[in-house]
Amino acid sequence: MHFAQWYWPGKPPLADACWIVATSKRARAAHGLLTALEEARLGPLALLLLDEGSYEGPLPWVRMPGLGASRILSRLKPRILLALDDDPRARALAAAASCPMAWVNGRSPDLLPLGPVAVASDLVASRIGGGAVIGDPLVAWPAAPAVSMDAPFCERFQAVRKAGRWIVYFAGTESYEEALAYTTFMALSAGSGGLLALAPRDPERHEEVYREAIKYHLTTVRQARLMTSEVPPKTRVYYIESPEARRAMSGCADLIVAGGTLVAGAPPLPAEPPATGAATLAGPYPRNPLLAAAVQAEVVLSCTAVSDLGPVAAAWLADVSGRARMAQALERWVASQPEAQARFLAWFAEVTRSAI
Repeated sequence: MHFAQWYWPGKPPLADACWIVATSKRARAAHGLLTALEEARLGPLALLLLDEGSYEGPLPWVRMPGLGASRILSRLKPRILLALDDDPRARALAAAASCPMAWVNGRSPDLLPLGPVAVASDLVASRIGGGAVIGDPLVAWPAAPAVSMDAPFCERFQAVRKAGRWIVYFAGTESYEEALAYTTFMALSAGSGGLLALAPRDPERHEEVYREAIKYHLTTVRQARLMTSEVPPKTRVYYIESPEARRAMSGCADLIVAGGTLVAGAPPLPAEPPATGAATLAGPYPRNPLLAAAVQAEVVLSCTAVSDLGPVAAAWLADVSGRARMAQALERWVASQPEAQARFLAWFAEVTRSAI
């Protein structure tokens, strides 16, 4: 139903409904959650779009007109508002509403006085001073991967550890990201020695990336060709060429830098849970939607510009306890995410009952 069909004089057909408040982009991204809300039968649902985009899903919808928040609410007569976006227009609705308003994935303490707030992690709840810790119900999540420490694999870095060196792992790098990995590593190594673990995502690029790396003149061990049980202590780069080693390396690093996050304009990557085992740092362009959700949940570190990568990595390498806290938070969040949508539905059902 379009706007003109709804605003003739008279009562809108979905008065006393639960109105979902979102931008068109967020509404498309939240298709799974909107479907789950329909199936939960929490009452009539409708969608109020905050922008000029469109919606092609099953819910009846209207676009937010330039009538002012009070005027549109007087016509819609909602029972409750559920905001999927922390948007100034949604805040204007909350300020004008006489009905309750709830918020999904709230990240600002300013939302807490405006109604119940679901937050994506305990770190967000601690930072803003409240909210119900739900997880992120907007993203479809596969079963959480089993977390296991591959102790025998990590033992090969004993000599590196005995020398007091740190390990930074650039995991699943894409084209052009390896150059950033090397330049960042050399900047980090200016103050103290470390080891760079590097794992290109595409197996077809393994040989190409290795040959290109020779120009950096750093002592490199190829994981697939290591003939000893330990990485030699003077190794500067540990080059990974197998999926098994890519997974195992996550538990051996001090800091993981997520590939597929450092170059703008590249196509999306498949949805894949973030690696756990160490604190993870993402660049400004996370293309994996599950990693992007972890950044929003503040369980993955992030930098706002590629130029910040080195300074941010250096700061976290110096913060041993902070890295441990972030690694534990990420592990808890990844393990709990498959149940996030069910937790949200139960929470919102209680919020809705309280609104009656």
